Amino acid sequence: MQFRRVFAFLILSLCVSTTASTAELIYPNPDIAPAEVIAIQLNGLQHNDSPETDAGIRQTWAFAHPRNRAMTGPLKRFTTMLKSPGYNVMLNHASNEIVPASSGEGWRQFDVFMETENGEVMLFAWIVEKVTDGRYKNCWMTVAVSAPRLAGRGS
Repeated sequence: MQFRRVFAFLILSLCVSTTASTAELIYPNPDIAPAEVIAIQLNGLQHNDSPETDAGIRQTWAFAHPRNRAMTGPLKRFTTMLKSPGYNVMLNHASNEIVPASSGEGWRQFDVFMETENGEVMLFAWIVEKVTDGRYKNCWMTVAVSAPRLAGRGS
């Protein structure tokens, strides 16, 4: 468990300096590992309105798998979904932890524990998949995020 926390912290640390302080988005590329994809998205959501309104939602959208975009898009619809009851706990959350859960050929599932602004800890199943063709070939991108489940109280 300690290794997982250190790993998640290191991944998140790599991403904090690149997404929270600049208006430029990070885009998928084959060098970004599955857990890094999630860390980039979570960092954006944690700092959603930095450096501008909904920058974190746009960062998250940048790593949405093409199949996911077809179901949840366009961006305006995706933004509305993230601001609706349930998923809105992701925006400006206090902290998060990424824990590997399961994997298969070309996909990885992680349990994401997210402490909300009010101290609840929510659990999400976050699934990324390697894109097999097109513009994002060989890039890891998010195919699904479960509805949140209460997992306890944080600090």
